[in-house]
Amino acid sequence: MDRAERTFSTRCSFVAKPIDIWTGKAPGASSIRVSIAESAAKPIRTSDGSYAFMDVEGAECTLIIASSVYSEIRQSVALARDANPPVVTVALLPNSAYAPPPGASGFIAEVRDEAGRPLAGARLSAYADDEAAVRGRLAEETGSAGEPRIRVSSGNGKLRPGDGFVLRERDGGTLEWGFVADLDDDPSVLKLDRPFANKWGRGARLLPAVRTASDGKGVAVIPFRGLLPAACPVRVRIECGELTYEGNWEATCGSVVRLLPIKLNAKNPSKAKK
Repeated sequence: MDRAERTFSTRCSFVAKPIDIWTGKAPGASSIRVSIAESAAKPIRTSDGSYAFMDVEGAECTLIIASSVYSEIRQSVALARDANPPVVTVALLPNSAYAPPPGASGFIAEVRDEAGRPLAGARLSAYADDEAAVRGRLAEETGSAGEPRIRVSSGNGKLRPGDGFVLRERDGGTLEWGFVADLDDDPSVLKLDRPFANKWGRGARLLPAVRTASDGKGVAVIPFRGLLPAACPVRVRIECGELTYEGNWEATCGSVVRLLPIKLNAKNPSKAKK
């Protein structure tokens, strides 16, 4: 490391690494605006499409990524005070203005309340539940204390930084959500944003998964990167306050399916009426 590199590393407070969840790549510089709430200073865009923030004061800051084609990001970032600034991988989720890439798989859904009105801010969780959609399996048992790295055997496609996934045992029981923060030097090892909460056995399946929210028009875009089976079952849950929905959808490989409007119902009708 030369003097310039040491100076950059020392002054760098953190690096934001935005990734288009549908393509798995960094978005174009013109498609996003990256900033922090605590300062008007502009970040330095690096050769790999990341953004380095220099000399940020305090113990933490709020990262903001605004865009006309992605959902807005507001994320708290803990700052380091050493020569190894944290790299924060940020998954950019498409909104209704985003033009899906050729051959993309996923859904576009309009979420409505009980009266049929568009519902903004509904939280949507979806994962592909098919053996042919498995992105890998745990190659070794995970400890109960948790470890932010997992070793994975090959599957039908690979998980990349920015990808969400659901971990399920081979018998289809308990599930847990995870997020790939980065890759290790060993290509079979994934770095997670946080350790698992549960202990998992060798062979547990990693299934592609997405968590997003409906926009101001009540529209949610659910992207699945990589190949899926020709007809792939997808488990879906949508929540907004006391309103909820659970369903089983069918994804079509290479096609973005526009669904009929989805109406949420009250979890507890008497409480919701109040």
